[in-house]
Amino acid sequence: MAAGISKNARREGEKVLTSRWGGAIKMKSVFENGKLRHIAYCEKSGNTARKPKDLM
Repeated sequence: MAAGISKNARREGEKVLTSRWGGAIKMKSVFENGKLRHIAYCEKSGNTARKPKDLM
């Protein structure tokens, strides 16, 4: 066991989600109509969806 290293430091890196068009899926927050909404978008095609699963 690695002493002095937190459990978060031992985790592997962030998983990269890929869309059906082959681009990476990123999340962004948009403030509209007085509400903060989170939107998933494909970097390659520019398509957007409410959740990342809709782009896969």
